[in-house]
Amino acid sequence: MRPLKPKAPFRILSLAGGGYLGLYTAALLVELERRAGEPLARRFDLIAGTSIGGVLALGLAYEVPAIAMRALFLERGERIFSRRPLAHRGVDKLLDLARSVWGPKYSGAALERALLAEVGEATLAQALHAVVVPAVDVSRSMTKIFKTPHVKASRGDEAVRAVDVALATAAAPAYFPARRIGKSLYADGGLFAVAPDLVALHEAEQFVGVDLAEVSLLSIGSATLGYAPDETLDAKDGAVGWLSEGRLVMTMISVQQQHVGVMTQDRLGERYLHLDALWPKHSGLGIDVATTEAAAVLQALAADTVANMDTRRLDALFGLG
Repeated sequence: MRPLKPKAPFRILSLAGGGYLGLYTAALLVELERRAGEPLARRFDLIAGTSIGGVLALGLAYEVPAIAMRALFLERGERIFSRRPLAHRGVDKLLDLARSVWGPKYSGAALERALLAEVGEATLAQALHAVVVPAVDVSRSMTKIFKTPHVKASRGDEAVRAVDVALATAAAPAYFPARRIGKSLYADGGLFAVAPDLVALHEAEQFVGVDLAEVSLLSIGSATLGYAPDETLDAKDGAVGWLSEGRLVMTMISVQQQHVGVMTQDRLGERYLHLDALWPKHSGLGIDVATTEAAAVLQALAADTVANMDTRRLDALFGLG
């Protein structure tokens, strides 16, 4: 990997988390890679991703074709997550919650096999492009940013396998098991940085030494703009109300992306471009709903985003118009 150096412009790609909603993100990456006419990572100096966004970011860093990553959702989604639709009835909600009472809902084995098929035993030192991936060290209750050794100050993780980093950042509590790396257990980076825009910006400024005025950042969300639960809210909702339909997690995903987007926009102005879609109510979507119907909705949302993209700005900032 070539060392990163301050340059103008300095282009960043940031991918938010959202479980199976990442199909929306992957579909956009397919279109952007088509426009680039080459591996998309070659158009960016630094890539950041959290949770499923981290899985996608790592794939890009090893030049796994975006179309192959989209296929991961379409062909293996039901094995990684579930073919069950979103639970709406009271009994179904309780049964769904019960699946994660004594352990995670999913083993993560199907996801690990899929990742190994794409990047094998490759370490972060073997990545072709610079990437930063947030996770949480739950052994010490500390944040962790896994990094490729793209500058001297960002070394230390070069011997870690990309597959382990991907499984760590995507280890959503109660959904997937925490991932052991060395002496620590790691969980989903979405606990603190669902949208890693500011993580990437800090890396560029603090460790690479890039002038903020030279940074352009493309941020891609996971179709959660304006998320609102389908069910009626009650001020006295307890665990069932907050946890059923993934409401607590979905709220965290949506508000974190919204808040980080505002702050990054304030810092970069017109050099910040965010691609996302409004949350479609009563669509049956959820972070672990991998049904054929959910896949169709997410791809339709991505197609609509593509149709309405500001191609002039996309071209001016990232050469992707």
